[in-house]
Amino acid sequence: MNLSKITIATLAAFHLVQATSAVAANKKYLNQQANINNSTQNSGSSVLMVSPDQLVGLEAGNELVILKEIKSNNGDTTRRYQQLYNGLPVIGDTVSLTFNSNGQLKRAHGAAVYDIAGDIDTVTPKLNKGLVVAKGLQSSSVAMKSVGLEKHHEKSQLAIWGDEQGLAHLVYEVSYVTYGKNPSRPYQIIDANTGDVLFSIDNLQHADATGPGGNLKTGKYIYGTDFDSLNVSQTGSNCLMNTTNVKTINLNGGTSGSSAYSFTCPENTFKEINGAYSPLNDAHYFGNVIFNMYNDWVGTPPLSFQLLMKVHYSSNYENAFWDGSAMTFGDGQNTFYPLVSLDVSAHEVSHGFTEQNSGLVYSGKSGGLNEAFSDMAGEAAEFYMKGTNDWLVGKDIFKGNGALRYMNDPTLDGSSIDNQSSYTSGMDVHYSSGVFNKAFYNLATTSGWGTEKAFKVMARANQLYWTASTNWDLAGNGAMDAACDLNYDPSAVKAALNAVGVNSNLSSGSSCGVTTPPVEDEALSNGVARTGISGSDKEQLFFTLDVPAGASNLVFSTIGGSGDADLYVQFDSKPTLTTYDCKSTTSSSTESCSISSSQTGTYYVMVEAWNAISGVSLTGSYEGGAVGEIPPINRTESNVSVTSGGWTRLLKFRYWYSSLDISMAGGSGDADLYVNFGSASSTNSYECRPYKNGNVEACTIDNPQAGVWYIDLKGYSAASGITLSISAD
Repeated sequence: MNLSKITIATLAAFHLVQATSAVAANKKYLNQQANINNSTQNSGSSVLMVSPDQLVGLEAGNELVILKEIKSNNGDTTRRYQQLYNGLPVIGDTVSLTFNSNGQLKRAHGAAVYDIAGDIDTVTPKLNKGLVVAKGLQSSSVAMKSVGLEKHHEKSQLAIWGDEQGLAHLVYEVSYVTYGKNPSRPYQIIDANTGDVLFSIDNLQHADATGPGGNLKTGKYIYGTDFDSLNVSQTGSNCLMNTTNVKTINLNGGTSGSSAYSFTCPENTFKEINGAYSPLNDAHYFGNVIFNMYNDWVGTPPLSFQLLMKVHYSSNYENAFWDGSAMTFGDGQNTFYPLVSLDVSAHEVSHGFTEQNSGLVYSGKSGGLNEAFSDMAGEAAEFYMKGTNDWLVGKDIFKGNGALRYMNDPTLDGSSIDNQSSYTSGMDVHYSSGVFNKAFYNLATTSGWGTEKAFKVMARANQLYWTASTNWDLAGNGAMDAACDLNYDPSAVKAALNAVGVNSNLSSGSSCGVTTPPVEDEALSNGVARTGISGSDKEQLFFTLDVPAGASNLVFSTIGGSGDADLYVQFDSKPTLTTYDCKSTTSSSTESCSISSSQTGTYYVMVEAWNAISGVSLTGSYEGGAVGEIPPINRTESNVSVTSGGWTRLLKFRYWYSSLDISMAGGSGDADLYVNFGSASSTNSYECRPYKNGNVEACTIDNPQAGVWYIDLKGYSAASGITLSISAD
């Protein structure tokens, strides 16, 4: 006989439940508050006289026992109940009932199970627990991963469980935790009479935790408020700084240890030391940032194993180091705060990346390059997390003014060099790192480049082209080849290297295919000046302005700054020097284009630097117009796919709407939907990310900002055949 699961609806329904006629229901739609209120009002005080079991309509042999009770300020009381059948828990569902201050039922959530006796004639199992668990280990792929590993927090109980076909089973519910290279928490439901594994998953849950970070120099910030929450695993009320990517260890003044730091969920405040608020929180959070940056930008984790972040090393230790297996951080003393800053953390992790890729020897010029790459990674991590970086190595943990090293001008520390001609044999690698640090700064600040793009080049060179004893000229060759691989302009890399005395060339026979991809056109807002426009001689910069129906007096103008900017405007496509609707080319940067009869849609604006320009302002403005008349979006993308850990960039648009709805469904694998404003999404930058299992996800954004919106998919695992629907009106 099939057991019946009925969703809790109204009080009247509770009293009318018949086991033979009840049907399974979707737990998503349990709350029927309005109907319950009506039934309660009609029932009057009679509700006070019946038990929760009677309210739900359970048969003999069943009862509800309270798991938790929460009282609200308005006088309501909500109780969560566990259903028992002949004393055994019915797992998989609970019942939640809310009563008003008079004891009357107000609302209900959850599900109860009926007709259990039709499937289970006795609650005495045929197999003992030990045999069942052993059989489960041999037959479950989840549990097999844990064979040979020590089990922690092992739990098991005899229970009742209903399968997807509606049959009730007498089962053993089994779970435990293993802390191997990849921590796991196998969870199994095993038939107590046959030993068959009915259900099995890895149930290591990644929770969101909170707590302080920072130090007296940076100021205190709160994870979960100022930044994203800490990504930890959770067992019961215990939070563990141990996830698939990062494990954080509290050495607590010692020099060895391997146990992940744990605390009572959801907040960790341990511990303030030497002016820092919680180096453990910082280390764990930064470790995840670094892992995600490498995955997103380089396409690979930084290390071939879990990041180990060891904090509170020794006593008054003023350094941090990579020992081949872990990143270790001292608490500092007089010179430094605890050495857990984002750039220092990325620096140490990236020594591991170098060791596992190029293997640069830590002396001579290769040693300087080794140090420089780690400094580059520190700046890249800052940019990845914050959208900007300061070019100051270790500034946040240095108690004095300034920083440890200055990538924009390495000589400011009094010891580092900024040109290969200044190198001497035996020079400290931290000082010789200045040459490639300055080259990296030169490249990242080249027009059309940036920190992300420059780091991708150096990371690829480290992965593929640098070798253990690479000198700087050869390292530059590798960087140019890496730029070519990525379809970036290798001549920009060459120029950045030449400026620091490094003479490098693209490998013979290289065909780079394309030059630097164009920068995305920047969207203007009506009447709002875009200030600080700069460009080199003859550089062309593009902008757009969306004009609604009914607009009039459309004017584009440039003013201020230095140099000579020329202005070109065209509707619906980019202007050129010979095709345009309007141009203004005086001998200064004061230009103006007026469109007497504007059209509805997008106007493209080109600002050309006739001579190099700096500090120019551009404004596009119109009067009137109805935003609501912008054409709506209603489109579907079919058969969308994404690789594991990769990104599929689907759509960007510039219109403004009152609402934006994106949904995806279908296909195989597990893709995650990201929606972001102003730039392509990343794991740390998004306006909406449902982050659910499978491919059914949706984002709704009310009153989205005017400007560029990006819709992206990231592969949690490889996924294909997805249908994406986008609507905006």
